[in-house]
Amino acid sequence: MSQDCEPQFSETERTPEQRLESVQWAFGVSASAGGAPSPEVVQLYERYIFGELDMAGIDVAMNRLYPQYPSNDPYASRWTPNLDVEPARPVEVPPSFEYDPDGEEANPAGLVMSAALCVAQLRAYVQDIVEHLAAQPPRQRYISIDV
Repeated sequence: MSQDCEPQFSETERTPEQRLESVQWAFGVSASAGGAPSPEVVQLYERYIFGELDMAGIDVAMNRLYPQYPSNDPYASRWTPNLDVEPARPVEVPPSFEYDPDGEEANPAGLVMSAALCVAQLRAYVQDIVEHLAAQPPRQRYISIDV
């Protein structure tokens, strides 16, 4: 899953904090549709926050992890895991580090958050998504009848 060149980031994704914000937005949109990110996807985006991968690298890795297969069934998932791909390696975060959301407000404006702090926030955000979705009633498909 490594890239041949340096990751390229746009103006809106230069800092770990900017990359965290875009990942949280994407995960939030996914959660609103009833889905939580897989551990492999979270690990890929952690590498993105650390600046190891750019969006093109994530796209390549996602296509390896979840190849698309044609289907005529509109309810069938066209994305199935490729079990032959090596899983993403875990991101190194200091073992004693714990994210404290109350301490977030104490940081003066203008300081750039470290990538480790951003990754810890992402993990807490994903955990919130998983817990929220677990507390929801099962989703039901609605059948549309054209009368």
